[in-house]
Amino acid sequence: MPGQPKAQHYVQRAYLDAFCDPIPHERTGSPVLWVHSANQPPRRQIPKECAVENYFYCHQDETGGRSFIGEKFLADLESASADVVKAAQAGALPATLRDRFTLTGYVAMSLVRTPAGKRNVDQATIDHTVQQIRDLVNDPVRHAEYCAEMEKRTGKPMDPEESRRVLSRGKVRAVQASRGWSLRMMAESLMLFQRQFMDMRLMIIHANDAFFVTSDCPVAVHDPSKASLLPRGFLSFEMCFPLSRKYCLAGTYSSGPSELQLASDQVEKLNRFLIRQADRFVYAPFDAEYIQRELAETRAMRVANRRDEGIRILG
Repeated sequence: MPGQPKAQHYVQRAYLDAFCDPIPHERTGSPVLWVHSANQPPRRQIPKECAVENYFYCHQDETGGRSFIGEKFLADLESASADVVKAAQAGALPATLRDRFTLTGYVAMSLVRTPAGKRNVDQATIDHTVQQIRDLVNDPVRHAEYCAEMEKRTGKPMDPEESRRVLSRGKVRAVQASRGWSLRMMAESLMLFQRQFMDMRLMIIHANDAFFVTSDCPVAVHDPSKASLLPRGFLSFEMCFPLSRKYCLAGTYSSGPSELQLASDQVEKLNRFLIRQADRFVYAPFDAEYIQRELAETRAMRVANRRDEGIRILG
């Protein structure tokens, strides 16, 4: 139906435009991105073809049809923030509180709207639910009360000891299956992160003679309480968001300047950090061997550290 797009960008297409190779495609003349992934050679694609998943922001409504409210919500946010984002992509920080609120909202949206953002929301819910079940099973009084309530509600006998044996036998895999619920929680997370970014001091990082990259996880966020102590005069970035191939936005709780100039070796160092945040894809205005190397090493490390998908309730 008109106005109901099947292919939905989980990284905004207009945002990706700012990371295209300055040299257009030699045959078509179209602006292109270099797309890097761990298990494929680099390729060039137009932004329209990147960071797309069919019906990613759709869920089933009460009539059983497909709801596009999530897609419309994001489109409205993108439209409302367009001017402020364009200014930031040219190196200008917001001059008013309203524009600062708009920019931090856009950054928060860019953080939570991706497949990785959805997985993080779902996993947090799963972990919380599993912990609740674990606490219930390990509390005989509460568990007995729960079984009595379930027996009264369903009319079926429910023996606490048998219930405990079933829940503690082997491993249980928990799955969050409601896409509508996930989308709602992503929206709520957006507002939480926006408040966090509003509390930070924002600064612009300028790449003097090199280009920044971005990815399918374009926003990096760190817990300042877990950061190691830095020597005096050093900055720690609690948020990092490349805005364009020439500018990157950073958020910090430390004092300092509003703009930072980076030489090419420093840009590469920051790019390596940004590459390690990627879920699957890095989008860049250039091809470089170090991008593939970082992706391959990161993928190998994640495979080695992957947690067991099964969850032992009483373990």
